[in-house]
Amino acid sequence: MLPLIGSDLRTQLPSSRARVFSRMTLFDFAWAGVSPVLAFVIRDGAINRPDAVLMYSVAALLISVIVFQWFRISSPIASFFSMHDAVTLARACLIAVSLTAGMLFVFTRLSDAPRSIPIIHFLVLGCGLIGVRAWSRRSDALYRPKIDQPRCEELDFVIIVGATRLAWFFSKMVEELSSRELRIIGIIDERPQLVNRTVNGYTIIGLPENLPTIIDEYAIHGINITKVIVAVAPKELTHKARADVWSTCRVKGVPIEWLHETFSVSSNQTAAPAVRTAAPSAIKDTVAVGIYWLVKRVIDVIAALMLLITLLPLIGLVAVLVMADVGFPIVFWQQRIGYLGRPLRVYKFRTMRGSFDRRGRRMSEAERLSVPGRLLRGSRLDEIPQLVNVLKGNMSLIGPRPLLPVDQPKNISLRLHVRPGLTGLAQINGGTSLSADEKDALDEWYIRHASLFLDLKIGLRTIWVLINGNPRNDTQISAALAEKYMTSQGVFE
Repeated sequence: MLPLIGSDLRTQLPSSRARVFSRMTLFDFAWAGVSPVLAFVIRDGAINRPDAVLMYSVAALLISVIVFQWFRISSPIASFFSMHDAVTLARACLIAVSLTAGMLFVFTRLSDAPRSIPIIHFLVLGCGLIGVRAWSRRSDALYRPKIDQPRCEELDFVIIVGATRLAWFFSKMVEELSSRELRIIGIIDERPQLVNRTVNGYTIIGLPENLPTIIDEYAIHGINITKVIVAVAPKELTHKARADVWSTCRVKGVPIEWLHETFSVSSNQTAAPAVRTAAPSAIKDTVAVGIYWLVKRVIDVIAALMLLITLLPLIGLVAVLVMADVGFPIVFWQQRIGYLGRPLRVYKFRTMRGSFDRRGRRMSEAERLSVPGRLLRGSRLDEIPQLVNVLKGNMSLIGPRPLLPVDQPKNISLRLHVRPGLTGLAQINGGTSLSADEKDALDEWYIRHASLFLDLKIGLRTIWVLINGNPRNDTQISAALAEKYMTSQGVFE
Protein backbone atom coordinates (compact mmCIF):
# COMPACT_ATOMS: atom_id res chain seq x y z
CA MET A 1 0.00 0.00 0.00
CA LEU A 2 1.43 3.36 -0.98
CA PRO A 3 1.28 6.24 1.52
CA LEU A 4 -0.22 9.50 0.41
CA ILE A 5 1.83 11.56 2.83
CA GLY A 6 5.14 13.25 2.18
CA SER A 7 7.88 15.12 4.03
CA ASP A 8 6.43 18.57 3.41
CA LEU A 9 4.41 19.30 6.57
CA ARG A 10 3.66 22.93 5.79
CA THR A 11 0.96 23.61 3.21
CA GLN A 12 0.92 26.83 1.22
CA LEU A 13 -2.01 29.21 1.38
CA PRO A 14 -4.47 29.03 -1.53
CA SER A 15 -3.89 31.76 -4.12
CA SER A 16 -7.19 33.39 -3.12
CA ARG A 17 -5.74 34.04 0.37
CA ALA A 18 -2.27 35.13 -0.74
CA ARG A 19 -1.26 38.76 -0.23
CA VAL A 20 0.50 40.89 -2.82
CA PHE A 21 2.88 42.35 -0.23
CA SER A 22 3.93 40.60 2.94
CA ARG A 23 4.80 42.34 6.18
CA MET A 24 8.27 43.92 6.35
CA THR A 25 9.73 45.47 9.49
CA LEU A 26 11.60 48.76 9.44
CA PHE A 27 14.74 47.04 10.74
CA ASP A 28 14.76 44.48 7.90
CA PHE A 29 14.41 47.25 5.34
CA ALA A 30 17.09 49.41 6.95
CA TRP A 31 19.50 46.52 7.46
CA ALA A 32 19.16 45.55 3.79
CA GLY A 33 20.52 48.99 2.92
CA VAL A 34 23.12 49.32 5.72
CA SER A 35 24.68 45.84 5.48
CA PRO A 36 26.38 46.37 2.06
CA VAL A 37 27.92 49.63 3.33
CA LEU A 38 29.22 47.80 6.42
CA ALA A 39 30.65 45.10 4.15
CA PHE A 40 32.79 47.73 2.35
CA VAL A 41 33.87 49.26 5.68
CA ILE A 42 34.85 45.83 7.06
CA ARG A 43 36.73 44.98 3.87
CA ASP A 44 38.66 48.24 3.38
CA GLY A 45 38.44 49.96 6.75
CA ALA A 46 36.91 52.98 5.05
CA ILE A 47 34.79 53.99 2.06
CA ASN A 48 37.27 54.72 -0.70
CA ARG A 49 34.84 54.84 -3.63
CA PRO A 50 31.51 56.37 -2.53
CA ASP A 51 30.05 55.98 -6.05
CA ALA A 52 30.85 52.25 -6.16
CA VAL A 53 29.48 51.72 -2.65
CA LEU A 54 26.31 53.63 -3.52
CA MET A 55 25.70 51.61 -6.68
CA TYR A 56 26.23 48.28 -4.89
CA SER A 57 24.12 49.33 -1.89
CA VAL A 58 21.16 50.56 -3.97
CA ALA A 59 21.15 47.36 -6.05
CA ALA A 60 21.43 45.25 -2.89
CA LEU A 61 18.56 47.12 -1.21
CA LEU A 62 16.17 46.75 -4.15
CA ILE A 63 16.93 43.08 -4.72
CA SER A 64 16.86 42.29 -0.98
CA VAL A 65 13.42 43.85 -0.56
CA ILE A 66 12.06 41.75 -3.45
CA VAL A 67 13.64 38.55 -2.11
CA PHE A 68 12.50 39.30 1.46
CA GLN A 69 8.95 39.75 0.15
CA TRP A 70 9.18 36.42 -1.65
CA PHE A 71 10.41 34.57 1.45
CA ARG A 72 8.17 36.61 3.80
CA ILE A 73 11.01 36.85 6.32
CA SER A 74 9.19 39.37 8.55
CA SER A 75 6.05 37.25 8.93
CA PRO A 76 7.24 34.85 11.69
CA ILE A 77 6.64 36.12 15.23
CA ALA A 78 10.03 36.93 16.75
CA SER A 79 9.26 35.35 20.14
CA PHE A 80 8.73 32.01 18.37
CA PHE A 81 11.86 32.29 16.19
CA SER A 82 13.02 28.76 15.33
CA MET A 83 15.73 26.93 13.42
CA HIS A 84 13.34 26.63 10.48
CA ASP A 85 13.01 30.43 10.41
CA ALA A 86 16.80 30.82 10.65
CA VAL A 87 17.34 28.51 7.67
CA THR A 88 14.74 30.44 5.67
CA LEU A 89 16.51 33.69 6.52
CA ALA A 90 19.88 32.28 5.48
CA ARG A 91 18.46 31.11 2.15
CA ALA A 92 16.88 34.51 1.52
CA CYS A 93 20.15 36.30 2.29
CA LEU A 94 22.14 33.95 0.06
CA ILE A 95 19.77 34.47 -2.88
CA ALA A 96 19.65 38.24 -2.37
CA VAL A 97 23.44 38.56 -2.29
CA SER A 98 23.90 36.17 -5.22
CA LEU A 99 21.41 38.07 -7.38
CA THR A 100 23.03 41.39 -6.45
CA ALA A 101 26.50 40.16 -7.34
CA GLY A 102 25.24 38.50 -10.52
CA MET A 103 23.40 41.57 -11.76
CA LEU A 104 26.32 43.93 -11.05
CA PHE A 105 28.75 41.49 -12.66
CA VAL A 106 26.68 41.54 -15.86
CA PHE A 107 26.67 45.34 -16.03
CA THR A 108 29.95 46.36 -14.37
CA ARG A 109 31.95 43.13 -14.01
CA LEU A 110 32.14 44.14 -10.32
CA SER A 111 35.19 46.15 -11.31
CA ASP A 112 34.64 48.69 -8.52
CA ALA A 113 34.04 46.17 -5.75
CA PRO A 114 36.48 43.59 -4.31
CA ARG A 115 35.51 39.99 -4.99
CA SER A 116 35.18 39.30 -1.27
CA ILE A 117 32.44 41.91 -0.80
CA PRO A 118 29.50 39.53 -1.61
CA ILE A 119 30.77 37.02 0.98
CA ILE A 120 31.17 39.71 3.66
CA HIS A 121 27.80 41.19 2.65
CA PHE A 122 26.10 37.79 3.09
CA LEU A 123 27.65 37.29 6.54
CA VAL A 124 26.75 40.80 7.74
CA LEU A 125 23.20 40.63 6.33
CA GLY A 126 22.49 37.15 7.69
CA CYS A 127 24.06 37.70 11.13
CA GLY A 128 22.16 40.95 11.60
CA LEU A 129 18.76 39.55 10.65
CA ILE A 130 19.17 36.33 12.61
CA GLY A 131 20.82 38.05 15.57
CA VAL A 132 18.08 40.63 16.12
CA ARG A 133 15.44 37.87 16.04
CA ALA A 134 17.39 35.68 18.45
CA TRP A 135 17.77 38.66 20.80
CA SER A 136 14.05 39.44 20.54
CA ARG A 137 13.18 35.87 21.46
CA ARG A 138 15.63 35.94 24.36
CA SER A 139 14.27 39.25 25.61
CA ASP A 140 10.73 37.93 25.48
CA ALA A 141 11.76 34.97 27.62
CA LEU A 142 13.57 37.20 30.14
CA TYR A 143 10.63 39.56 30.63
CA ARG A 144 7.98 36.84 30.70
CA PRO A 145 6.08 36.83 34.02
CA LYS A 146 7.61 34.37 36.45
CA ILE A 147 5.37 31.68 37.87
CA ASP A 148 5.43 30.71 41.51
CA GLN A 149 7.62 27.73 42.29
CA PRO A 150 5.53 24.63 43.15
CA ARG A 151 5.89 22.71 46.41
CA CYS A 152 7.73 19.38 46.41
CA GLU A 153 4.57 17.37 47.01
CA GLU A 154 3.03 18.92 43.89
CA LEU A 155 5.75 17.59 41.58
CA ASP A 156 6.06 14.33 39.67
CA PHE A 157 9.64 13.25 38.98
CA VAL A 158 9.86 11.17 35.83
CA ILE A 159 12.44 9.19 33.87
CA ILE A 160 12.11 8.89 30.10
CA VAL A 161 12.92 5.65 28.30
CA GLY A 162 14.44 6.22 24.85
CA ALA A 163 16.52 9.04 23.37
CA THR A 164 14.13 9.67 20.50
CA ARG A 165 12.50 12.57 18.66
CA LEU A 166 9.36 11.87 20.70
CA ALA A 167 11.39 12.22 23.91
CA TRP A 168 12.75 15.57 22.70
CA PHE A 169 9.24 16.74 21.78
CA PHE A 170 7.84 15.61 25.15
CA SER A 171 10.58 17.43 27.06
CA LYS A 172 9.78 20.66 25.18
CA MET A 173 6.08 20.22 26.00
CA VAL A 174 6.88 19.70 29.69
CA GLU A 175 8.97 22.90 29.77
CA GLU A 176 6.24 24.90 28.05
CA LEU A 177 3.06 23.47 29.56
CA SER A 178 3.73 21.27 32.59
CA SER A 179 6.66 22.85 34.42
CA ARG A 180 4.56 23.12 37.59
CA GLU A 181 3.68 19.43 37.62
CA LEU A 182 6.57 17.49 36.07
CA ARG A 183 10.33 17.35 36.43
CA ILE A 184 12.35 15.21 34.04
CA ILE A 185 15.19 13.57 35.96
CA GLY A 186 16.95 12.00 33.00
CA ILE A 187 16.75 9.55 30.13
CA ILE A 188 17.71 5.90 29.82
CA ASP A 189 18.46 4.28 26.48
CA GLU A 190 19.53 0.87 25.19
CA ARG A 191 22.56 2.25 23.33
CA PRO A 192 25.60 2.36 25.64
CA GLN A 193 27.41 4.86 23.39
CA LEU A 194 24.76 7.49 24.20
CA VAL A 195 25.26 7.41 27.98
CA ASN A 196 26.23 10.85 29.40
CA ARG A 197 25.08 12.61 26.24
CA THR A 198 22.05 14.92 26.33
CA VAL A 199 18.68 15.41 24.62
CA ASN A 200 17.36 18.99 24.98
CA GLY A 201 19.69 19.39 27.97
CA TYR A 202 18.55 16.22 29.77
CA THR A 203 21.32 13.67 30.40
CA ILE A 204 21.12 10.04 29.32
CA ILE A 205 21.95 8.53 32.70
CA GLY A 206 22.08 4.82 31.94
CA LEU A 207 20.66 1.69 30.33
CA PRO A 208 17.25 0.08 30.98
CA GLU A 209 18.97 -2.58 33.09
CA ASN A 210 20.31 0.18 35.36
CA LEU A 211 16.82 1.51 36.16
CA PRO A 212 16.56 -0.08 39.68
CA THR A 213 19.92 1.41 40.71
CA ILE A 214 18.97 4.82 39.26
CA ILE A 215 15.68 4.93 41.17
CA ASP A 216 17.41 3.98 44.45
CA GLU A 217 20.24 6.46 43.87
CA TYR A 218 17.88 9.40 43.37
CA ALA A 219 15.81 8.32 46.40
CA ILE A 220 18.94 8.72 48.55
CA HIS A 221 19.19 12.30 47.27
CA GLY A 222 15.57 13.01 48.21
CA ILE A 223 13.99 12.55 44.77
CA ASN A 224 11.36 9.82 44.48
CA ILE A 225 10.69 8.73 40.91
CA THR A 226 6.90 8.75 40.48
CA LYS A 227 6.58 7.72 36.84
CA VAL A 228 8.50 6.10 33.97
CA ILE A 229 7.56 7.46 30.56
CA VAL A 230 8.40 5.35 27.50
CA ALA A 231 9.13 7.43 24.38
CA VAL A 232 9.89 4.44 22.14
CA ALA A 233 7.39 2.52 20.05
CA PRO A 234 6.72 -0.85 21.73
CA LYS A 235 7.93 -2.78 18.67
CA GLU A 236 11.21 -0.84 18.65
CA LEU A 237 12.14 -1.88 22.20
CA THR A 238 14.06 -5.12 22.54
CA HIS A 239 12.48 -7.88 24.61
CA LYS A 240 15.20 -7.50 27.28
CA ALA A 241 14.73 -3.73 27.62
CA ARG A 242 10.96 -4.07 27.83
CA ALA A 243 11.33 -6.79 30.48
CA ASP A 244 13.82 -4.72 32.50
CA VAL A 245 11.57 -1.65 32.55
CA TRP A 246 8.41 -3.65 33.27
CA SER A 247 9.89 -5.74 36.10
CA THR A 248 11.56 -2.72 37.77
CA CYS A 249 8.38 -0.65 37.70
CA ARG A 250 6.34 -3.55 39.07
CA VAL A 251 8.76 -4.15 41.96
CA LYS A 252 9.18 -0.44 42.77
CA GLY A 253 5.49 0.37 42.34
CA VAL A 254 6.21 3.02 39.71
CA PRO A 255 3.55 3.44 36.97
CA ILE A 256 4.50 3.33 33.28
CA GLU A 257 3.13 5.69 30.63
CA TRP A 258 3.52 4.97 26.89
CA LEU A 259 3.72 8.22 24.95
CA HIS A 260 2.56 6.52 21.74
CA GLU A 261 -0.72 5.73 23.49
CA THR A 262 -0.94 9.15 25.19
CA PHE A 263 -0.56 11.01 21.89
CA SER A 264 -2.47 8.35 19.88
CA VAL A 265 0.56 7.82 17.62
CA SER A 266 0.58 4.61 15.60
CA SER A 267 3.79 2.66 16.13
CA ASN A 268 3.53 1.36 12.59
CA GLN A 269 3.26 4.89 11.16
CA THR A 270 0.68 3.63 8.74
CA ALA A 271 -0.80 6.09 6.32
CA ALA A 272 -4.38 7.02 5.79
CA PRO A 273 -6.30 4.89 3.31
CA ALA A 274 -4.23 4.90 0.18
CA VAL A 275 -4.58 3.66 -3.33
CA ARG A 276 -4.60 -0.05 -4.03
CA THR A 277 -1.76 -1.10 -6.23
CA ALA A 278 -0.26 -4.20 -7.68
CA ALA A 279 2.23 -6.27 -5.73
CA PRO A 280 5.82 -5.01 -5.73
CA SER A 281 7.03 -8.06 -7.64
CA ALA A 282 4.49 -7.37 -10.39
CA ILE A 283 5.65 -3.78 -10.67
CA LYS A 284 9.27 -4.84 -10.86
CA ASP A 285 8.51 -7.17 -13.77
CA THR A 286 6.68 -4.47 -15.69
CA VAL A 287 7.91 -0.96 -14.96
CA ALA A 288 11.21 0.86 -14.91
CA VAL A 289 13.43 -2.13 -15.69
CA GLY A 290 14.58 -0.93 -19.14
CA ILE A 291 17.51 1.38 -19.69
CA TYR A 292 15.17 4.01 -21.13
CA TRP A 293 13.70 4.73 -17.71
CA LEU A 294 17.21 5.51 -16.48
CA VAL A 295 17.88 7.86 -19.41
CA LYS A 296 14.42 9.47 -19.35
CA ARG A 297 15.20 11.59 -16.28
CA VAL A 298 18.31 13.07 -17.96
CA ILE A 299 16.28 13.87 -21.08
CA ASP A 300 13.59 15.51 -18.94
CA VAL A 301 16.07 17.83 -17.18
CA ILE A 302 17.83 18.90 -20.38
CA ALA A 303 14.60 19.40 -22.33
CA ALA A 304 12.84 21.26 -19.49
CA LEU A 305 15.82 23.59 -19.05
CA MET A 306 15.97 24.32 -22.78
CA LEU A 307 12.21 24.95 -22.90
CA LEU A 308 12.36 27.34 -19.94
CA ILE A 309 15.17 29.35 -21.57
CA THR A 310 13.46 29.36 -24.98
CA LEU A 311 10.06 30.28 -23.57
CA LEU A 312 11.37 32.99 -21.23
CA PRO A 313 9.95 35.90 -23.29
CA LEU A 314 6.60 34.09 -23.58
CA ILE A 315 6.61 33.39 -19.83
CA GLY A 316 7.10 37.10 -19.16
CA LEU A 317 4.27 37.99 -21.53
CA VAL A 318 1.90 35.46 -19.93
CA ALA A 319 2.85 36.71 -16.45
CA VAL A 320 2.00 40.29 -17.42
CA LEU A 321 -1.29 39.15 -18.99
CA VAL A 322 -2.28 37.23 -15.85
CA MET A 323 -1.28 40.13 -13.60
CA ALA A 324 -3.43 42.54 -15.64
CA ASP A 325 -6.37 40.13 -15.79
CA VAL A 326 -6.61 38.51 -12.33
CA GLY A 327 -3.89 40.28 -10.33
CA PHE A 328 -1.49 38.78 -7.80
CA PRO A 329 -0.44 36.11 -7.24
CA ILE A 330 0.08 35.11 -10.86
CA VAL A 331 0.71 31.43 -10.06
CA PHE A 332 -1.51 29.08 -8.06
CA TRP A 333 -0.92 25.55 -6.80
CA GLN A 334 -3.04 22.44 -6.56
CA GLN A 335 -2.11 19.30 -4.67
CA ARG A 336 -2.46 16.06 -6.63
CA ILE A 337 -1.26 12.48 -6.31
CA GLY A 338 2.19 11.98 -7.76
CA TYR A 339 4.96 9.41 -7.98
CA LEU A 340 4.47 6.49 -5.53
CA GLY A 341 1.32 8.16 -4.22
CA ARG A 342 3.22 11.08 -2.70
CA PRO A 343 1.61 14.53 -2.59
CA LEU A 344 2.51 16.55 -5.68
CA ARG A 345 2.10 20.32 -5.68
CA VAL A 346 1.34 21.26 -9.31
CA TYR A 347 1.81 24.89 -10.30
CA LYS A 348 -0.13 26.77 -13.00
CA PHE A 349 -0.66 30.33 -14.13
CA ARG A 350 -3.92 31.67 -12.69
CA THR A 351 -6.78 31.76 -15.17
CA MET A 352 -9.69 32.54 -12.82
CA ARG A 353 -10.55 35.60 -10.79
CA GLY A 354 -11.32 35.48 -7.06
CA SER A 355 -14.32 33.58 -5.69
CA PHE A 356 -16.16 36.76 -4.62
CA ASP A 357 -16.81 40.08 -6.31
CA ARG A 358 -16.40 43.50 -4.65
CA ARG A 359 -19.83 43.23 -3.02
CA GLY A 360 -19.03 39.85 -1.47
CA ARG A 361 -21.26 37.90 -3.88
CA ARG A 362 -19.97 34.44 -4.79
CA MET A 363 -19.17 34.25 -8.50
CA SER A 364 -19.79 31.22 -10.68
CA GLU A 365 -16.91 29.54 -12.51
CA ALA A 366 -18.15 30.96 -15.81
CA GLU A 367 -17.96 34.49 -14.35
CA ARG A 368 -14.53 33.90 -12.86
CA LEU A 369 -13.01 32.55 -16.09
CA SER A 370 -12.12 35.52 -18.29
CA VAL A 371 -11.35 35.63 -22.01
CA PRO A 372 -7.56 35.68 -21.40
CA GLY A 373 -8.06 32.78 -18.99
CA ARG A 374 -9.86 30.72 -21.64
CA LEU A 375 -7.07 31.52 -24.10
CA LEU A 376 -4.39 30.35 -21.67
CA ARG A 377 -6.27 27.16 -20.84
CA GLY A 378 -7.03 26.35 -24.47
CA SER A 379 -3.41 26.82 -25.50
CA ARG A 380 -2.10 25.00 -22.39
CA LEU A 381 0.13 27.99 -21.65
CA ASP A 382 -1.12 27.94 -18.06
CA GLU A 383 0.80 24.67 -17.63
CA ILE A 384 4.23 26.25 -18.27
CA PRO A 385 5.15 26.58 -14.55
CA GLN A 386 5.09 22.79 -14.34
CA LEU A 387 8.45 22.79 -16.11
CA VAL A 388 9.76 23.71 -12.66
CA ASN A 389 8.14 20.51 -11.33
CA VAL A 390 10.05 18.60 -14.02
CA LEU A 391 13.36 20.17 -12.95
CA LYS A 392 12.62 19.39 -9.30
CA GLY A 393 12.18 15.72 -10.22
CA ASN A 394 8.56 15.14 -9.21
CA MET A 395 7.22 15.28 -12.78
CA SER A 396 8.27 14.22 -16.26
CA LEU A 397 7.60 15.84 -19.63
CA ILE A 398 5.74 12.75 -20.88
CA GLY A 399 3.71 10.49 -18.63
CA PRO A 400 0.31 10.00 -16.98
CA ARG A 401 -1.24 13.31 -15.95
CA PRO A 402 -1.37 13.77 -12.15
CA LEU A 403 -4.94 13.59 -10.88
CA LEU A 404 -6.83 14.97 -7.92
CA PRO A 405 -7.63 12.33 -5.26
CA VAL A 406 -11.35 12.42 -6.21
CA ASP A 407 -10.49 11.67 -9.86
CA GLN A 408 -8.12 8.80 -9.09
CA PRO A 409 -9.20 5.38 -10.47
CA LYS A 410 -10.27 2.91 -7.79
CA ASN A 411 -7.69 0.27 -8.76
CA ILE A 412 -4.33 1.64 -9.81
CA SER A 413 -1.80 -0.91 -10.99
CA LEU A 414 0.92 1.07 -12.70
CA ARG A 415 0.29 4.80 -13.14
CA LEU A 416 1.61 5.85 -9.72
CA HIS A 417 4.87 3.96 -10.23
CA VAL A 418 6.22 6.45 -12.75
CA ARG A 419 6.55 10.22 -12.60
CA PRO A 420 3.42 12.01 -13.87
CA GLY A 421 3.83 14.08 -17.02
CA LEU A 422 3.00 17.44 -18.53
CA THR A 423 1.34 15.58 -21.36
CA GLY A 424 0.63 11.95 -22.09
CA LEU A 425 -1.03 9.41 -24.31
CA ALA A 426 -4.49 10.13 -22.88
CA GLN A 427 -4.11 13.86 -23.52
CA ILE A 428 -3.50 13.39 -27.26
CA ASN A 429 -6.23 10.79 -27.84
CA GLY A 430 -9.33 12.56 -26.60
CA GLY A 431 -8.30 14.37 -23.40
CA THR A 432 -11.36 15.60 -21.53
CA SER A 433 -13.73 13.47 -23.65
CA LEU A 434 -12.29 10.24 -22.16
CA SER A 435 -13.73 8.39 -19.19
CA ALA A 436 -11.59 7.66 -16.14
CA ASP A 437 -11.19 3.99 -17.18
CA GLU A 438 -10.15 4.98 -20.71
CA LYS A 439 -7.55 7.41 -19.40
CA ASP A 440 -6.22 4.79 -17.01
CA ALA A 441 -5.97 2.20 -19.78
CA LEU A 442 -4.09 4.59 -22.06
CA ASP A 443 -1.72 5.55 -19.23
CA GLU A 444 -0.98 1.88 -18.51
CA TRP A 445 -0.42 1.21 -22.21
CA TYR A 446 2.10 4.06 -22.34
CA ILE A 447 4.00 2.77 -19.29
CA ARG A 448 4.35 -0.73 -20.78
CA HIS A 449 5.51 0.55 -24.18
CA ALA A 450 7.46 3.68 -23.19
CA SER A 451 10.38 4.53 -25.46
CA LEU A 452 12.17 7.56 -26.85
CA PHE A 453 10.31 7.20 -30.14
CA LEU A 454 6.92 7.07 -28.36
CA ASP A 455 7.78 10.13 -26.25
CA LEU A 456 8.80 12.08 -29.36
CA LYS A 457 5.57 11.03 -31.06
CA ILE A 458 3.48 12.17 -28.06
CA GLY A 459 5.36 15.48 -27.88
CA LEU A 460 4.82 16.26 -31.58
CA ARG A 461 1.22 15.09 -31.40
CA THR A 462 0.64 17.44 -28.45
CA ILE A 463 1.67 20.41 -30.59
CA TRP A 464 -0.65 19.22 -33.38
CA VAL A 465 -3.54 18.82 -30.91
CA LEU A 466 -3.07 22.35 -29.56
CA ILE A 467 -3.42 23.72 -33.08
CA ASN A 468 -6.07 21.46 -34.62
CA GLY A 469 -8.12 20.15 -31.69
CA ASN A 470 -8.23 16.80 -29.94
CA PRO A 471 -10.70 14.25 -31.38
CA ARG A 472 -11.05 10.79 -29.83
CA ASN A 473 -8.79 8.09 -31.24
CA ASP A 474 -11.05 5.08 -30.82
CA THR A 475 -8.47 2.70 -32.34
CA GLN A 476 -5.84 3.53 -29.74
CA ILE A 477 -8.42 3.58 -26.94
CA SER A 478 -9.76 0.13 -27.89
CA ALA A 479 -6.26 -1.31 -28.08
CA ALA A 480 -5.41 0.06 -24.62
CA LEU A 481 -8.65 -1.25 -23.10
CA ALA A 482 -8.12 -4.67 -24.65
CA GLU A 483 -4.55 -4.88 -23.35
CA LYS A 484 -5.66 -3.84 -19.89
CA TYR A 485 -8.35 -6.55 -19.96
CA MET A 486 -5.71 -9.15 -20.84
CA THR A 487 -3.55 -8.29 -17.89
CA SER A 488 -3.76 -10.03 -14.55
CA GLN A 489 -3.44 -7.88 -11.43
CA GLY A 490 -1.99 -5.07 -13.53
CA VAL A 491 0.78 -7.25 -15.02
CA PHE A 492 1.04 -7.51 -18.80
CA GLU A 493 2.17 -10.99 -19.75
